[in-house]
Amino acid sequence: MSLFPVTYSLLSRQALLAHIKDNYKFQEPIHLKYFLKGMNDTYIVESGSGKYIFRVYRADRRSRSDIAFELDVLNYLNENDVNVSIPIAQKDRTFINDFLITEGVKHGVMFSYAEGNEKPIHTVEDSYLFGESVAQIHKVTEHFRSEHVRSNLDLEYLIEKPLNIIKLHMEHRLEDYHFIYKLILGLKEQLASKIEQGLDWGICHGDLHGNTNVAFTDNGKLTHYDFDICGYGWRSYDIAEFRLAREIHSGHNKDEVERLWEAFLNGYRNVKDLSRHDVEAVSLFVVIRQLWLFSLCFTESELIGGADFDDGFIDSKMEYFRKVNF
Repeated sequence: MSLFPVTYSLLSRQALLAHIKDNYKFQEPIHLKYFLKGMNDTYIVESGSGKYIFRVYRADRRSRSDIAFELDVLNYLNENDVNVSIPIAQKDRTFINDFLITEGVKHGVMFSYAEGNEKPIHTVEDSYLFGESVAQIHKVTEHFRSEHVRSNLDLEYLIEKPLNIIKLHMEHRLEDYHFIYKLILGLKEQLASKIEQGLDWGICHGDLHGNTNVAFTDNGKLTHYDFDICGYGWRSYDIAEFRLAREIHSGHNKDEVERLWEAFLNGYRNVKDLSRHDVEAVSLFVVIRQLWLFSLCFTESELIGGADFDDGFIDSKMEYFRKVNF
């Protein structure tokens, strides 16, 4: 009997623990806990040497070059005194682990543990600090270069591919799909005008919502982590996710959203310039980010099941897009 193809497999925790013991200079006892199944598999490693995060990337989602680029970004930021979770080398001084499994090769990386606590940003003070830290990432990486290839966070990534994915899952609701398509086409034309006027382009984190992916310490130190969807892109897009998260996930009213957003911008500008064109483009990127997240949910449904992404889910997204007014 031939081997049946699979889309996704989970590494044996016992085998992975043995691999870590063999390949890392950690003091015993070493414990491994499967922590989170998200876009990747995340484990917590606790040892006599300290606490770490081990991430196993999906075989169909990240190539070795993609991951090497991400690690280059993290090491560059760390070398330039930006607080980020950094990759931890194996005994042979390499960073990327290769696991030959049914669907191909999965790659794994050990990361330092970000000290502090995740917390949703609800205060002006935290928004200001977060804005400063984001600006540090953007400013420091202005001269970053990597020999590894990674796709840009461009219009194909943000608009064309998401629209194609959404259409596949809305064949039974083509009228709604065409509404989204026309809306995004109009936004794309407005964005093209902004791009012509000049928008800041460089390394982006890709998921700066400010609810997770950053740890706060009691003394106000912020450490960013999970750069899995980083790449070159428009900085307006990178900061738009913070604005979007305040608008739809935080429970804040409109005035509170504006106060938090203004504090974020003030913190950002304390470190790095942000032009009027960049700020004006954020409102466009907020909607485009929502489009991208919409398509991501459909992509994930092929792995975790479509029960949560039914017509009710589509209705909630349509409610958002029908309220967009430009």
